[in-house]
Amino acid sequence: MRTKHCFNMVEIMLALGVCAIGVCSIMVLFPVGSAATRDAAMETYAAHAADQMLHYLKYSMQLNNTAWGNVVNSELPATKPIIDVVDYETGWGSAPTDFPTIFPKSGTPGVYQIISWRGSGTPSLSTSGQIEFRAIMNVWYESTQLAGVDQYFAVRLNAEVCWPAELPPASRQKVTYSLEVFNPNYLN
Repeated sequence: MRTKHCFNMVEIMLALGVCAIGVCSIMVLFPVGSAATRDAAMETYAAHAADQMLHYLKYSMQLNNTAWGNVVNSELPATKPIIDVVDYETGWGSAPTDFPTIFPKSGTPGVYQIISWRGSGTPSLSTSGQIEFRAIMNVWYESTQLAGVDQYFAVRLNAEVCWPAELPPASRQKVTYSLEVFNPNYLN
């Protein structure tokens, strides 16, 4: 007759130890995954805002030569604007209806604040409890030349987005996006 072999206390403790190590190893991955998800969402917000701004500028520039000259000569700087933003609620203009999440810096062409918020209603820079993402976007153009033709033929629009805006500028993540724009009305 065979005897029934039961587990002894040492075997049970070893099995529980192996399970505990496995569970702890998996639990360590949750904060890493959460941080990666947050970073990916912020990069998506930044890329979307830069894409909107650059293509809006492209559209408005290509309407006619006057619009091209307005953007190139007065609306955008020819060099990258550098600004240390300290106050997030004052000194900013109101968001245009086309871009309710992009606020221009008053008196500083090419500098914008981007916000993404939770909830409904009219967006505002002072809704800090609901803001998920806040970034600073610098937009400028660079002249391009093709066979000696000047900037009225083509320009490169650049948008640098750095986030989170609450950190000092040296500690922010920065990404630069570029878009080359050709003037279809150059010869008209």
